[in-house]
Amino acid sequence: MTTILRDPTVLWRRFLNRWRTTFHQGDMIILFITVVMLLMPALALEAASWPVDVRTIVPVVVISTLLGFILARSHYSEAVAIILSTAYAGVTIIIVAALNEPGYLIPNISQVIIRSIQWAIDLTTGGINQDNLVFTLMVAVLFWFLGYNSVWHIFRIDRVWRVIVPPALILVTNIVFYNGPASLDIYLILFLFGAMLLVVRSNLDARQWDWYINGITAPRNIRMQFLRMGALIAATALIVAWAVPSAGLQNRLDAFQKFLQSDPMMQFTEFWSRLISPIESDGPATTDYYGSDSLDLGGAIRLGDQIIFLVDVPQDGTRYYWRSRTFEHYSNGRWLPAATLRVSDFSPPLDINYDPNIVGSARRTLNQTFTISGAPSRIIHAAPQPAEVSVEGRMDLLRTQGEDPNSPVNVSVIRPRRVLNPGDTYQATSLLSTASAIDLRAAGTSYPEWVSIPNAQMPQGVSPRVVSLARQIVDQAGATTPYDQAKAIEQWLRTNIAYNENLPQPPVDVDPVEWFLFDIQEGYCTYYTTAMVAMLRSLGVPARMAAGFSQGEYDPALGQYVVRERDAHTWVEVYFPGYGWVEFEPTSAEDPINRDGDEPQPQQQSLESAATAVPTNTPTPIPSPTMVPSSTPQSSENQQSPPDLPTATPTYTPTPTATPVIVPTIPPPVQPSPPDTSFLNFLFQALGAALLIFAIFVGFILVLLFLYWWWEWRGMRGLSPISRAYARLMRYIPLVGLIVAEDQTPEERRDTIVDKLPQASRPVSAITRNYTHERYSNRPENAETPPHVTEAADEAWSVTRGHILSRWIRRFIPFLRNRD
Repeated sequence: MTTILRDPTVLWRRFLNRWRTTFHQGDMIILFITVVMLLMPALALEAASWPVDVRTIVPVVVISTLLGFILARSHYSEAVAIILSTAYAGVTIIIVAALNEPGYLIPNISQVIIRSIQWAIDLTTGGINQDNLVFTLMVAVLFWFLGYNSVWHIFRIDRVWRVIVPPALILVTNIVFYNGPASLDIYLILFLFGAMLLVVRSNLDARQWDWYINGITAPRNIRMQFLRMGALIAATALIVAWAVPSAGLQNRLDAFQKFLQSDPMMQFTEFWSRLISPIESDGPATTDYYGSDSLDLGGAIRLGDQIIFLVDVPQDGTRYYWRSRTFEHYSNGRWLPAATLRVSDFSPPLDINYDPNIVGSARRTLNQTFTISGAPSRIIHAAPQPAEVSVEGRMDLLRTQGEDPNSPVNVSVIRPRRVLNPGDTYQATSLLSTASAIDLRAAGTSYPEWVSIPNAQMPQGVSPRVVSLARQIVDQAGATTPYDQAKAIEQWLRTNIAYNENLPQPPVDVDPVEWFLFDIQEGYCTYYTTAMVAMLRSLGVPARMAAGFSQGEYDPALGQYVVRERDAHTWVEVYFPGYGWVEFEPTSAEDPINRDGDEPQPQQQSLESAATAVPTNTPTPIPSPTMVPSSTPQSSENQQSPPDLPTATPTYTPTPTATPVIVPTIPPPVQPSPPDTSFLNFLFQALGAALLIFAIFVGFILVLLFLYWWWEWRGMRGLSPISRAYARLMRYIPLVGLIVAEDQTPEERRDTIVDKLPQASRPVSAITRNYTHERYSNRPENAETPPHVTEAADEAWSVTRGHILSRWIRRFIPFLRNRD
């Protein structure tokens, strides 16, 4: 007997029988089509530059599909199958994600769990956490259940549209939202092709069942013939559909765009951007320009004449910027903010009390009134540095002293609580710099740590040629102070780089800044700003990117500045100790910024001349400016220029004052006190732990009660005790692998159950006998069941349930399974 069992031929024959029992004709092809169809939305997400790791998503899709197929062909009920799939999902996704992280498996698993917990903490505490690993895990969970759902509804229930619609929504939504250079058409084509084949397969199954019922014999290879014809018809339909003109499509897209601009969708998008790293785009693609938490150096931009907002502000000759946000972190062509905290103030006005180290001295107050026009906005625009906004909203902040809750804060972006619609107005108060060139030259280099860490470190991916060029420019200019170095680099960019909005995409694996400075030598504001920030940081000068709008055109009839889409702009802000962040304008198409003590610079290039300008190949910076005072609106009226030389650099030591807080509705955080080691504190901690354990215990009991209701009482309302016992018996027997036919009589079903569970013969027979008597006797329909019959039925079911559950549990224990 042992020899027969070990005979390879016998084992191979058993394997083939098991394979043929599990996999029917055509199942492998359908599984392959399902996997390919599900991979299309996943690969499209990766192609659209969503922060997903396809090394995790692809294995998850394959494993979930195979496991779902096994569960669909098993005897497990739908509830048990979904529980098993969920358990396998958690283990599989964590392991696959850990395998794709550098290092060893066990530490990586721990890191995956820790990073997920930290993301959940930031979610609940208002923090900003855009960990791409967590987003990949969420997408992996989504695609796991898409894979399980697909094969379950293909091989168990045969509901093909429940398979097609969920991944189709993901794919179509991604295509609608994406506006980058990559084409996603191939993913949609392959998805539709696979979906059509699944529809063909579903219809074939329905026809084969009809043939079987009517006694019609079909050829054995008809399934493959149907799939071949279905593939041919699907391909033809896709080719024809792709060639048909889409009349009226733009109107539907416009209506959909209005839906996306509604208040709930805009608020959801703001919440989403706080926790998920945004995708790439070629430029401002939404109505809230620079509202995304990233900005990429891309290709050509297309800005129109649509009015974005109107600004009522004094026209006194001051050069204005309307800032939307700041970016501090740059890496390989992408800008990101340094903000780590989100604070809400829902009682207007929203006030910010700045520390002098942040805004510095030599500032004046500017009151502005903004009127939204054209399209809704979910971002607050204001002149730098905003100190008060009349609407309730949220601020993304960066603390100046790490995690210290009492440290001063830098404001990165302000968002309104409610989407600002066309016609809405708000007031803003900003603190404009009035520092002269003489003041800024004398500011020194005593930079606080919170400034130098995010704003003076060399950006990742910047070429050494850029560093060498920066040093060459300042050396030729003889610039020794940070201000003169900034002016020298600013003037070199304005002189040597032509303005052009019709750029090609930067080459792959090439530093965009190096490509901008040395190869193409033309570009628009984002490139100018990035190049100047990179070169200043290579010299140790703190600088960051500011994004928003230039001042626009003043309309005398309205008495306001009209700011249009084409005014979208980025510029440079440089930090000077004692004076805070100060604006610089490296873009040649914009007017230069001239301060007291500067040598006036020429006006901006015209767009016509910029397109044909021929930049020089060698750095020719303007020498350090001489002391030629000139009156500008940005200088203080009471300020006099001291007779110091421009090279004098006296050290400025700012006087520390109170740290900023958000007033009036957000109290300052309380400084944490040292841990209390008293017995009372220990008692409170023990009580808290006991309450937590009690809460977990109560939750466990509630889950058990729900499962008890689901199995014992769901759908049992109105049944007599005898009918209820019989219905429960029919519900429980699939747990032990019994499937009774619809055309079996109660007695035939009893015989099947007793053969499988001989120890439950007496209670099962009692339940069946009482049910048959109640159902088929002449007993009145509404007659009450005698109490002793009710008690007997409940007791018989209790014993039967114990036998069924005992047998079910033993199936999962290997050394007890063979005893059945």
